[in-house]
Amino acid sequence: MIGGVNYASSQLASIYNTGNQQLASTLTKIASGKKFQNAAEDLLGFIRSNKLSTEISGYQKVKENLTEFKTLTSAAVQAGGAIYEDLTKLKTLAQQYESAADDDQKAEYKAEFDSLKTKISKTLGNSKVDGKDIMQTTESIASVVLNPQGNSTLTMQFTNVSSSTDIDALELAAEEEGGGEGGGTATSVVDQIDAEIENMLSYLSEAKAFDAIASQQLKLNDTIISSKEAVKSLITDIDEAAETSRMIDESVRQQAAVSMIAQANMSRQSVLKLYM
Repeated sequence: MIGGVNYASSQLASIYNTGNQQLASTLTKIASGKKFQNAAEDLLGFIRSNKLSTEISGYQKVKENLTEFKTLTSAAVQAGGAIYEDLTKLKTLAQQYESAADDDQKAEYKAEFDSLKTKISKTLGNSKVDGKDIMQTTESIASVVLNPQGNSTLTMQFTNVSSSTDIDALELAAEEEGGGEGGGTATSVVDQIDAEIENMLSYLSEAKAFDAIASQQLKLNDTIISSKEAVKSLITDIDEAAETSRMIDESVRQQAAVSMIAQANMSRQSVLKLYM
């Protein structure tokens, strides 16, 4: 009888200890939000999550570089658009100068023309982002790798762009004596401005293309990162509702085990009293 009670108490104690370990494990998972903490707990899951972490890190680096690249393309679009608009205004002033009959009007148009010309020239000469001249065609401005594998690259380089030297050379001159109707001077300047407008249209078109590609790649990169993070979460993250339910169940079992151990101890004491 005494041996039987001792055996039951021993079994209950073992169940209680096992339950304690299970409850502690569940509480740890809930606290950390992770299914496992190291390779010993889930080797396959640990390997897969580490691989995904490496891949995610690679795409995050690509995103960082793409963001820097897009800073340049966005600046090129903004500067190119501003210069294009100013050149169209410059052309209008040249045409107004050509058609003006009054000397005072001509002087007014010329003053506006020269002021705007100076603005355009300075913009072209000072269009630098992080020390990189974005208004030049002699060399590539920047390159960016589009994936962690490094097998796809986008290079920002322009075919045509206006130069401050060419803009500075634009001049409106007074009509020469005997020069004939219109004198030809302003018309010549208009033709030159048209050529500069074409250069800036080419530049702006390419800048917008680079900017659009960078934006598209950033969105694609974000999608890839989100997808891989979701897969990693499925591997590593707990189902909080399920783990909470398990914790409640294990807590109830522990309480039951404590009650049974208490009852077993009381039974043992009752049996011992028979021999006292």
